[in-house]
Amino acid sequence: MAFILAKYVQKRFISSSYKVNKQDLHRLQAIVDESNFYKRLFRFSLHKNNFRSSLLYFFIFIFSMPLLGYVTSIILARLMVQMEYAEKISNTNILNLDEFGISFLEVERVFGEGSLNDLIHSKYAPKSKKLRALNVLSTNISPANLRIIKQTLSSTDDEIRMFGYAIIDKAEKRLAKNINKELEKLKAADSSHNLQDAAEAAKELAFLYWELLYTELSHESLNEEFLDQVEIYALISRRHYLILLDESVEENSQEQLEIINTLSKLHLLLGRVYMKNGAYEQALTEFTVAQELLENDASFVLPYMAEIYFLMGKYNIVASILSKLESLSINSTIHPILEQWKRA
Repeated sequence: MAFILAKYVQKRFISSSYKVNKQDLHRLQAIVDESNFYKRLFRFSLHKNNFRSSLLYFFIFIFSMPLLGYVTSIILARLMVQMEYAEKISNTNILNLDEFGISFLEVERVFGEGSLNDLIHSKYAPKSKKLRALNVLSTNISPANLRIIKQTLSSTDDEIRMFGYAIIDKAEKRLAKNINKELEKLKAADSSHNLQDAAEAAKELAFLYWELLYTELSHESLNEEFLDQVEIYALISRRHYLILLDESVEENSQEQLEIINTLSKLHLLLGRVYMKNGAYEQALTEFTVAQELLENDASFVLPYMAEIYFLMGKYNIVASILSKLESLSINSTIHPILEQWKRA
């Protein structure tokens, strides 16, 4: 009976593997200074001796209690095989980031603030942490961050709701102030026939109106009007910079290179405007010109071109363009998407 039960309970034990053999060796090394008698007894506890120790245990138990030992041993053997034990969870000692203050380096946020979003909408998070999260989001007014901030406008907490409103109001006023400032500059430059200042002011206006759209600070009813303003000022600025480029005397001078770089950005901006309006062919033309102006340094234009071809349904060209964007493979989030397009 002891032999049968010892064989049965072997289902519970791993007799030999690299991991258990390593553990046994480590345990033997730990008792190297013990007596020989202790070492001999200890060897019965090793994984490879599970059968011997089980056999000895059941034999002694049954022998000491002839009648009760049989029944109890069978029950014990069955429990040993079928019983499941809870996994041991190690203590990870969670860090309290508040203790670090401002010792962390500033890092760029790429895909919004998922954890801060959960914190702001949590019913159990303290108000002080929610306000701190809103303050962090306000340092980078991106579309993703602004959506989170806008959601606080429906909060039942007056302080959080007012703080969210104050952030949005501040961002709107900053853009409005800068737009008015550049409009005055453009008006003064036109009056004095200063082509350089007019080109610069028109460029700034185009990008400021685009920022209104990009950050979704503008009301939906004004989006079309602001998009028209972006196109108008981008075209004015491009026209002025083309004249300045023709007037530049020294070939490949720093001034000329700066004008070419600015023109490429204006073409890229116009391409995004046309893409938003659904004029894909016009957008593609603008992106192509932006790429040609910068020649070898135009990798940032390629994702927009890939998006255009995707919207046009030309997926084979999308894969061809993305295969040239080695810099995107560094980003661990985009890398799987990039690999999928390459192999498509």
